[in-house]
Amino acid sequence: MRGTRFVGHNRVGMVRWFTFGKVVAADPGHRFSFDITFGPIPISRWDYRFTDTESGCHLTESWTDHRPRVLKLLFRPIFGNRTPRNADGIHTTLLRLKSTAETPTTN
Repeated sequence: MRGTRFVGHNRVGMVRWFTFGKVVAADPGHRFSFDITFGPIPISRWDYRFTDTESGCHLTESWTDHRPRVLKLLFRPIFGNRTPRNADGIHTTLLRLKSTAETPTTN
């Protein structure tokens, strides 16, 4: 539901931290989006879009970096470049969702 808040638990190697999420779009079967902040600092937006196809649906996941430039530079030595790391994570997430969605259920 739009406006719902949640806590995200993150890690890179041994480094762990938490973030705060807020759902900004929730249109079942079409779109799900949430913004991530760390305290008052904007971090990112995650967006999932669903498009109907003849055989089911097509899912697109995207990530938009909203971190201030100084924060990106300050934390790059610790967390690395988030863009390729998140691209890999998006690929993994989409493969896992596809596998789950295509696995027959047993009653």
